[in-house]
Amino acid sequence: MVNFGRIIGLLAVLVFIVPVASAAGLESENKEPLSEFVQTDGSAPRAFFTITQGETDYHGYSIPSGASSFSVDLNWFSDEYSLELGVFRPDGSQYGYYCDSDGDDNLKVRICLTISDPAPGPWTFTVHGKSVEGAQVYAFNAE
Repeated sequence: MVNFGRIIGLLAVLVFIVPVASAAGLESENKEPLSEFVQTDGSAPRAFFTITQGETDYHGYSIPSGASSFSVDLNWFSDEYSLELGVFRPDGSQYGYYCDSDGDDNLKVRICLTISDPAPGPWTFTVHGKSVEGAQVYAFNAE
């Protein structure tokens, strides 16, 4: 059966995003991005991945010394599924854990964070497929 929500989400991504580029600074320990696109607003490129039920993907981003903040954006385009985001400091301690059931309707398909005064070094992010049917496409970006 065709999932029109997923198709519409992917079409929207392709309409609003321009040519392929590399996502500098963003690392994925478990798989290569499905694709990478430059944003029309000039922000960092988005990397697209897939995830399945119960799978956990690991991503990393290195924060330079003296950085005042950085942003993390996880978007899975469909409120039919549920993903969770774990954020870990360079020392391995957990900064936070976020999911779409935190009571905020804005988190139904997207989790956006700005982390102020981050510790310098390699931060780690986990994306967990809490409730996914088949393979769900998601965009992940840290900048």
